[in-house]
Amino acid sequence: MSFLAPALLAALAAIAIPIVVHLVQRDRRRVVEFPSLMFLRKIPNQSVKRRAIRHWPLLLLRIAAFALLALAFARPFWPGAGAAAAAGAGRETIVLLDTSHSMAYGGVWARAQEAARRAVGELGPGDRGTVAFFSSDVEVGVRAASERAALVAAIGRATPGAGSTRYGPALRAAAGLLESSALPRREIVLISDFQKSGWDREQETQLPPGVALKTVPVGEPSTANASIAAMAFARQDAAGGERVTSSARVVNRSAAAVEGREIVLEVDGHREDSRQVSLAPGAVGTIEFAPFTLAGTPARITARLAADNLTIDDAFYAVIAAGGRIPVLVVEAANPAPDASLYLARALAVGNEPGFETTVTSVDRVTPELIGGASVVILNDTRPPSGAAGRALDARVRAGTGLLVAAGDRSSWPDDGPDLLACRPGAPVDRSGTTGGALGFVDYGHPVFEVFAAPRSGDLTGARMFRYRQCAPAQGATVIARFDDGAAALVERRVDSGTVLTWTSSLDSYWNDLALRPVFLPFVHQAMKHLGHYADAKAWRTVGEVVDPAELTMGRGAGLGARDLALGASSVSTAAVTLQSPTVLAPSGKMVEFSDPARHTFELKEPGFYELRREGDKAGEGAFVAVNVSAEESDLTPFDPAELTAAVTPGAGSEGAAAVQPLTPEDDERRQSVWWYLLAAGVVLLAIEAVVAGRFPRIAQG
Repeated sequence: MSFLAPALLAALAAIAIPIVVHLVQRDRRRVVEFPSLMFLRKIPNQSVKRRAIRHWPLLLLRIAAFALLALAFARPFWPGAGAAAAAGAGRETIVLLDTSHSMAYGGVWARAQEAARRAVGELGPGDRGTVAFFSSDVEVGVRAASERAALVAAIGRATPGAGSTRYGPALRAAAGLLESSALPRREIVLISDFQKSGWDREQETQLPPGVALKTVPVGEPSTANASIAAMAFARQDAAGGERVTSSARVVNRSAAAVEGREIVLEVDGHREDSRQVSLAPGAVGTIEFAPFTLAGTPARITARLAADNLTIDDAFYAVIAAGGRIPVLVVEAANPAPDASLYLARALAVGNEPGFETTVTSVDRVTPELIGGASVVILNDTRPPSGAAGRALDARVRAGTGLLVAAGDRSSWPDDGPDLLACRPGAPVDRSGTTGGALGFVDYGHPVFEVFAAPRSGDLTGARMFRYRQCAPAQGATVIARFDDGAAALVERRVDSGTVLTWTSSLDSYWNDLALRPVFLPFVHQAMKHLGHYADAKAWRTVGEVVDPAELTMGRGAGLGARDLALGASSVSTAAVTLQSPTVLAPSGKMVEFSDPARHTFELKEPGFYELRREGDKAGEGAFVAVNVSAEESDLTPFDPAELTAAVTPGAGSEGAAAVQPLTPEDDERRQSVWWYLLAAGVVLLAIEAVVAGRFPRIAQG
């Protein structure tokens, strides 16, 4: 026998207390007054008998109680007895069944279900089992059940899903389920194809002491899988919309070549084109389809590869829309400088993500219709328009149209002009007689400048500034760039729903050489995207992402893959409506329940097209979200389960993972709990002693 707290055995010295009490206790004398002692006979006092122990049973009862209490607090146990008892005692088993989409390959899922049923069948009468299904998250099927029928039924109902394999979260969740178990044996049975992509070795996952891990690989010894990993879309303007050329990236993840396998392009459910795919083992190829015309309505694009043993990754989905160009209106002075907007127009003519539709006119010819059709208006070295055009500019900016004011040599702003300026330009600062000034401060956290924050992404401070205007920022305006003398260079102001930027120099080569620098093009593009409220949209999303419809903007029939051009001139922008409480239908046709009812967020669990309908929308009139499975999950390359076992249970191998783990003295003592019985016995003896001593007071005195 060993003791967890041997120092407390010193309390055994308390056994001497009842012995001393019995030896030193004296009879209490009672004085009785008599008028005369002549009638009493004198008897000798027997003091030796009073010092002798006369009630041995009571003394032994007290000694035993003190001894049991001292032993209980010392926490005795028999080394190894806890492990021996645990070997034949009840156990808590967590069956972790992989339901990621790779488990649908060939006959893998059937073998996985059979392995899970065998694990349940091995449970004894005193055992309890839990069946949990995992991919990127964990779902408990049946919790802590002793009835095998319920566990087997849960296994039979399960099917592979569309998620990706993640072993770390699954093992941590299983360990958490075992924490509350009082059974002496605890084990996890992990059934999977053990994809290499599912195990992140950088994540530290450790099972608690005493928890055993048994791995059951059910994957195919050799696999052959080809999948579509991504799509790309090249656009060209055309009559009636855009001409879109689609291409699909196909990956052959097998040791055998792919020969003459058909791939089909579908647009809104109709077959548009088909090609033949031939790839060498392990190769990646891009298949280009014939172009098609994309009008104003977003299109649902599907690339479908001829089926193989894993069909879920043989299709790829996307939603694209026309009208992704930002309309920009450039307003010049009535008598502009030669080539005043040359560099600006050239910069806006480059690029298609997004593209820009640029219209150049003079301030005396601008109309309310031109202003109303623009997402961004640039007053390039000129005064603001007057009359109806001026009123239209004020109204449109306050409604959301962006405004850029370049305060060059011909720029002015009358006192009765609209209250839109971020700062009112003053007298010019002339530094042409020197090497010129430069930008001394740039807010790289601002959307206009964030592309220049990374190293080697362009140096804005290299441009030389020879002339610029003094400018006092308006109330509420923010200076996002300054010259090296502290003067404001670029000032931003929010005017109701619109954004106004004031650039205190020119956008040509007369007052500075910024237009001659490589940074000019990205600077102009970023400014237009910021002023036009442009947001890069995703043509597709991945299973497992969470979507918040309130953050998505669409017009009737528009897809969420379209660019978000709030209040622009395109049909998508001007009819933009933010979804607040839509009805969401999954690709299977089932209505989606919101994971957060307050925000109407939901998780994407199926590949295909989710449809978001507003009240009154019919089928096909809502917005669509394209969803695809993770490309990593299509890589069926396995890894050795022994690596996983060694990582989460150090010192354990796959063969001995199911054995009872060595117990620490604390665990051994906790499983035996001898102290509890000793403490209970000591309390019982003290209770008996109290009853006996109270009933026979002379006995209690010794």
